[in-house]
Amino acid sequence: MNNNIAQSFDENGFVALSNLLAQEVAAISTEVDKVIAGEVCGVPEHDIIYEPNSAPPRVRNIFRLHQYIPFFMETARNPKIVAAVEEIFGRPVRLYASQLFAKPAAVGTAVPMHQDMPYWPFEPAELLSCWIALDDSTLENGCVRYVAGSHKLGVLKHAPSGVAGNSLGLDDARLAGLEEIPIEAPRGSCILHHCLTAHRSEPNRSPNARRGLIYVYMSDRVRLTDPAKLKGQADFPIVSTA
Repeated sequence: MNNNIAQSFDENGFVALSNLLAQEVAAISTEVDKVIAGEVCGVPEHDIIYEPNSAPPRVRNIFRLHQYIPFFMETARNPKIVAAVEEIFGRPVRLYASQLFAKPAAVGTAVPMHQDMPYWPFEPAELLSCWIALDDSTLENGCVRYVAGSHKLGVLKHAPSGVAGNSLGLDDARLAGLEEIPIEAPRGSCILHHCLTAHRSEPNRSPNARRGLIYVYMSDRVRLTDPAKLKGQADFPIVSTA
């Protein structure tokens, strides 16, 4: 057991695992690029969001990749990722969602400060996101910034953000006084963050892309509370290995 993963996650609401997928990242990156370029069919247009005012249109988000393309379901079961999630939630671990944040060079827009849980119709709040760096993530290209300890505050007040792909933004004074930590992550690294951890990212002002592939995992204690609010299939497969 790697107690450092669970301890850091519990204390800060996130944990960075440098180079966890260093061997796999090239293959994952190639498949993501095929989807962005439209070379792989299967993702419906309603699950693709483009950067505003980009010409030609540049992909901002792609949702539910694992439900449309088998490669991304296989990647969700990667034993290195699953083992890290099991350190936090125990077994079995289930998969909820997958999505791409493309953050293209020069035009990638900001993601407002938010928690993930207000988007999701589940309880208890035992879900986490595994953010996989497909490129070196830096201050210049919009690395993710996490508010340490914010997961201990519960669900915070949100308001409409007006941002396509990230429709909610935090509007809660309780974040004042907590430290925001930008995480610069080498390509192939993974960052796990709690569904109540407040986080955001700046625009990509660099000539380099900052693609991040995200998987959302849940403990086996999580239950769907409002099926009407669920987007996509109500299918949460077990990804833990035997």
